[in-house]
Amino acid sequence: MIYIVSKLFTYTLLPPALFVWGFLLLGFKHFKKIAFSFALLLYLLSTNIVGSWLLTPLENWKFATSKEEPKYVVVLGGGYDRGTLFPTSASSTERILTGLYVARTKNLPLVFTGIEAKDAQKTIQTLQKTFSVKLPVLYEDKSLDTYQNAAFTAKKISQTSIYLVTSAYHLPRAYKLFKHFGFSVTPISCDYQTKDDITVWDLFPSMGGLKKSYIAIHEYVGLLSLILRNIDD
Repeated sequence: MIYIVSKLFTYTLLPPALFVWGFLLLGFKHFKKIAFSFALLLYLLSTNIVGSWLLTPLENWKFATSKEEPKYVVVLGGGYDRGTLFPTSASSTERILTGLYVARTKNLPLVFTGIEAKDAQKTIQTLQKTFSVKLPVLYEDKSLDTYQNAAFTAKKISQTSIYLVTSAYHLPRAYKLFKHFGFSVTPISCDYQTKDDITVWDLFPSMGGLKKSYIAIHEYVGLLSLILRNIDD
């Protein structure tokens, strides 16, 4: 039920759906000021400077690192992109690459968690063959969101100390959930979306800027939902 409510909120009240409602108001004379506000908000959220500003606190989050020696490297899925060499999305592929590197360096088994596990298996096998990486890999293929990633992984390997690999912006929420389900967590971030340099072009609206704002708002809403559910490390 919580999963369905979360998805309905995402698809009806976050950008770009939020702006659809705003533009619909343009058809009503008495809502012109509101429509203008929506247009201004659309501009701001579509700039790289605002998108990066929203994402930076998430990507620079400070974590309390576990003192226990990790026993597994857990990689969170990030979507799929079928029909390509790697059927996982660019985000998911970078997470897998990072996870494989850590697992190989630390000589640990890797756990991939996410509904797209079958696609991830193809990507992982291709990368293992390409780079001659041999290590045990476990797959959890039932989880639909980050909460289930943590819950189902706990059933798969029991509560233990882990390296947790996911996109930098997603790590704060994932960290809290895996801690909630009894794991000792050493966070490993990748797939950064922000950049250090700012140019005049970052003041212009773009799909890239809107994507950054969307990701950030989605994560802040997710963090708020954890507080409302008394899940806060």
